[in-house]
Amino acid sequence: MKLLMMVFMTLLLLEADEWKVGKESEGITVYTREIEGSGFLEFRGVTTVEGSVAALVSVLYDTPASPAWLHQCSFAMTLDEIRFEDNYIFQIYDLPFPVSNRQVILHSKLLWTEEGARLETKEANTYCIDHHIDRCESVNGAALIKIRRSRGHYIFTAIDEKRTKVIWQQHIEPGGSIPTWLANALVVDIPFYSLRQLQFLVKDERYRDMTEAKLRDLWFQKYQEHH
Repeated sequence: MKLLMMVFMTLLLLEADEWKVGKESEGITVYTREIEGSGFLEFRGVTTVEGSVAALVSVLYDTPASPAWLHQCSFAMTLDEIRFEDNYIFQIYDLPFPVSNRQVILHSKLLWTEEGARLETKEANTYCIDHHIDRCESVNGAALIKIRRSRGHYIFTAIDEKRTKVIWQQHIEPGGSIPTWLANALVVDIPFYSLRQLQFLVKDERYRDMTEAKLRDLWFQKYQEHH
């Protein structure tokens, strides 16, 4: 047992050593680390917000409002609702000149935990090729460069009834051609400015009093509208 504990602690220390602080300001810390086989860094943004876990999940589930907090995101819509915890969404990102804009389809999966919630996302760019649904017309009409890889998760851990610790970890391969200096800047800017906006948006009356039950009801109402 002692040997296993030593190995476990060593692995935790090794992982911790991989992360480097990219920015620390306004209660937000952004870490980055290299990913083997990739020229793009992974990021981890950490902060505390004045809002409940359910309120934070409701912000993420309000897909059309994504441009209000997701840095560089200019458009977002839900493509398909499989069930409450399982959705497909489409996003467009406006990137700084001279880089072309990007699009991505994400498969989103939500898991409620004893401590809070975990929402995982993974690119699913072939979804509108495999599924011929009306809402895919926006995807097919965009014809932008596809973000080749986007995998990560949000972890919401309740500190108390009014405060939640947020961890957002993501690795993105933007596809196409993008200067290294810009990629390295975005890998810090995206989580920092997104989490900063999230701190404010979660206090909006649309989200601040949300509960899991209310959120499920709202989701089901939208589901009935489209199915």
